[in-house]
Amino acid sequence: MDVLLARWWRLLELIGRLEKLLGVLLLSTIVVSITVQVVTRYLFGQPLVWVEELAGYCFLWGVFLGAAVGMKELRHIRIDTFVSRLSERPQALWRALTWALATGCCVIIAVQAWDIMEVESRSRTMSLPLDLPRHLFYSTPLFVCTFSIALTGLYLVSAELMRAATGRPVDADSARRERERAAQQQDAEAEAIAERIAARGRSGEPAVQAQGGEGAR
Repeated sequence: MDVLLARWWRLLELIGRLEKLLGVLLLSTIVVSITVQVVTRYLFGQPLVWVEELAGYCFLWGVFLGAAVGMKELRHIRIDTFVSRLSERPQALWRALTWALATGCCVIIAVQAWDIMEVESRSRTMSLPLDLPRHLFYSTPLFVCTFSIALTGLYLVSAELMRAATGRPVDADSARRERERAAQQQDAEAEAIAERIAARGRSGEPAVQAQGGEGAR
């Protein structure tokens, strides 16, 4: 079971990296297309009519992919006031229950999104250079997001149950703690560099003043 959970987590990490890459590409597309729109509108007086629609679709995909990545990195808001007062095993069982509820909701939404695709496919994009069915930008990203979240949720349920039974740490939680430690270390290094720069500036001030005084004499 440990090997299965470890492989499952590696698969989720791979999916998460792919989702991040797509998110970066989508945000880059939004920035570039809107910049081109500003240039063509105000410099040449010929705005591109499809930019707004393209940016909106990229934003929708980006939001849903971001939600899926947030689930994998445990970045969604959680209130642990009650759970943190429990011992380790009840905490794991309670988290497994909450992940199971979230996963069930995502499965229901994914099924509904799949059913809506056929209806939405009857309408087409309005201003894009390519004539595409609109379900590619509404129900499809919703289905992809909820399916990815449900896949992560199933892993978290299994991992928390394993933690309750054997005390095995959850890989997702361990990865989150490593990211937090790395971020804290980077902040500490940045503060140390800033302090050294400030110290050098303070130590150089008297020398500058002394040089200025000698020049005046």
